[in-house]
Amino acid sequence: MILKTLLILSTCTLGIYLGTQLVEAILIVPYWKNLSPDNFFALYKAYGESIHQFYAPITIVAILLPTATLVCSLFNKSKTDLLIWFMFSFSVLFFSTFFLYFKEANLSFAQRTISNDALIQELIKWENWHWGRVVFEIFAFGSGLTLLLKSKSF
Repeated sequence: MILKTLLILSTCTLGIYLGTQLVEAILIVPYWKNLSPDNFFALYKAYGESIHQFYAPITIVAILLPTATLVCSLFNKSKTDLLIWFMFSFSVLFFSTFFLYFKEANLSFAQRTISNDALIQELIKWENWHWGRVVFEIFAFGSGLTLLLKSKSF
């Protein structure tokens, strides 16, 4: 019962997180790219910390719940489903992108260490990394959803 509850919570959290990331990719990033550099940096200075405060907790929960689901499944008497490993692994991959790229890139936006001329290229790079992250999130969420759909075996 605990494993199924963790799976439901993991999948729901991954779905919500994926939804927020798609909104960012489809609405926010294109808006950023259309701003002048001065307007972008002013906007990021005003709202960058709020964006971080919104995403940090949900990102942490979106890695902790799949991790807890995997750990619980390892202690469960039944065989651990490969999809739990996929959900966990893809969660680790999307989480790691923060440390591999986004942490420093976001800091460079906040501190305006990027020249106006280099901003659009950095935003394109940011967007590409973001879409890569979204792909990992789709696979993590899809793994959880698939497990839920076949969870009669849990």
